[in-house]
Amino acid sequence: MLSKLRDTHFITSRPVLDLCHCGSSHKDDSSSFCDGGDARPEDLSPRHRESLQSFRDCLQDQGLLAKNVSDADLLRFLRARSFDIGKATLMYEAMLEWRNKVDADKIIESFQFPERRAIKELYPHFHHKTDKFGRPIYIERLGHLQLDEILKITTMDRMLTYHIKEWEILINWKFPACSKKAGRQIMQSLTILDVKGVAMKAMNKQVRSFIQKISKIDQDYYPEYLGKMFIVNAPTAFKAVWAVIKPWLDKRTQRKIEVHGSNFTPKLLELVDSENLPEFLGGTCHCTEGCESSDAGPWKEIPFVQYYDARLLKHEDQHQEEYLPQ
Repeated sequence: MLSKLRDTHFITSRPVLDLCHCGSSHKDDSSSFCDGGDARPEDLSPRHRESLQSFRDCLQDQGLLAKNVSDADLLRFLRARSFDIGKATLMYEAMLEWRNKVDADKIIESFQFPERRAIKELYPHFHHKTDKFGRPIYIERLGHLQLDEILKITTMDRMLTYHIKEWEILINWKFPACSKKAGRQIMQSLTILDVKGVAMKAMNKQVRSFIQKISKIDQDYYPEYLGKMFIVNAPTAFKAVWAVIKPWLDKRTQRKIEVHGSNFTPKLLELVDSENLPEFLGGTCHCTEGCESSDAGPWKEIPFVQYYDARLLKHEDQHQEEYLPQ
């Protein structure tokens, strides 16, 4: 299974040995921790290590914990709920129920999305190489979004299922590839949203509903995978759009987001080497097939690509059409 590939190539953390009672709740009051990067379990303070072990014990006692769940995965839920063990437990349980409902563990193989390439023409979104920390870079060109045209060839429900499938590919395939290349565990990404051309008139009820549903999936069921987000090419009018979207995001996510106008390239180059940044964002990358179509990154390197492509081909030729280079 892809999960075995993930477990093989993730760099494992040292076990947490501190024990405490299941009922304890330790709220994190350190803004420096919340605002920090992809902290590893072994880098936690003794107090947070204690909370992590207590959280693991609580989930184990309630029969919610699978054998192969890492400390790093549990830490994501604790961080998302400011180390409140009770709230983190409710969040984790809700995530398990949701995954069972949507059959997330099998979605890579079971959900076919042959309209993917057509969708990417109408809604450019793609992973492209890594930043200076080894994190995969995810880019969206929201100003090119043509939702009306998208709905002529697919449905909102299929778009949401496709979004979940892309999450599962990132976690089970791209993060492990980045981890292997970096020589350490990578569990966060850098996101760049290019909003050039986005107008308030584009934020109709249907678009707002879709963004809300996407935000809920990302925050409730895939917490703390976002390392940093840059919103670039934001015109003055974007303030009105941002005022609509911002309340849908939790405070921790808001702190990870920077909004910039047209003079954004120097900020991006602080985190991304020029050769890894597409030209339209101020970089020097010129992928032969175009940066938007190349899916360039460690996940395309041997032997990962051989294993992954073979696995997809075992199920449906349509998967090959979806994910192999054009």
